[in-house]
Amino acid sequence: MYSNILIPLDLSHKEQVVELAQIATALAAGSPARINLLYVDQSFVHRAGDPQFDKALHEGHRNEALKEMEDLLVSLPENTVVNTLYRDGTAHDQILETAGQLGVDVIVMMARKPGISSYFIGSNAERVVRHAPCSVFIVRCDESDS
Repeated sequence: MYSNILIPLDLSHKEQVVELAQIATALAAGSPARINLLYVDQSFVHRAGDPQFDKALHEGHRNEALKEMEDLLVSLPENTVVNTLYRDGTAHDQILETAGQLGVDVIVMMARKPGISSYFIGSNAERVVRHAPCSVFIVRCDESDS
């Protein structure tokens, strides 16, 4: 069914990855699939401290995030390939850009229950759904963003 799947991750909620991967493999329906795990580092969105920031520290954070993602999914079907990606920027922009670059069939991502803050600024999931070049499956977690 779907063979090229993007899963944006929040590495502070690693427990969600297993559920997202289960959904992704179900969407693949037993066919060979590529699961692309994406972590977006939003630390430099405003670049306020960029001139004083140690580039080696940023590279260390990048390598740590990639290693964490590689260790997350170990029990997938044999016909599933995992690709890990790290991007800097705003989450929704990088998710959409990466989906377009990779030509993914579907994006599978978590979203919190809407709270008062999402009525004023919107959520990443909302922006992805609105502008994605492919299908998007949103999995609700129990937390609220209020």
